[in-house]
Amino acid sequence: MAVAHVELSRRAERDLRNLSAADRHRLVSAIKQTLGSDPMPANVDDRALSGRVPWSRLRVGELRLLYRELTVDELPAGAAHGRRIARIVHRGDLHRAARTLT
Repeated sequence: MAVAHVELSRRAERDLRNLSAADRHRLVSAIKQTLGSDPMPANVDDRALSGRVPWSRLRVGELRLLYRELTVDELPAGAAHGRRIARIVHRGDLHRAARTLT
């Protein structure tokens, strides 16, 4: 299994800092196991956001990660595959956060 490049937007970094230490640890571990692997494991609960192509969401307990695949132009040198996390939100805030994605 290859390692995928994962980057966080400034907003996602801020969202991550605002989480409790336990949630942050669980989330970072989940990112490494799912978004950080190429291909992603089959048992991952991720779905495309309807009406928000190319964005998807990944479920990690009560939290949702809004991410998209990086294009070839956006990948750093030497990386074959990558994903960009735009937001980390509570499940109740998912639709509001999805409206802000560009």
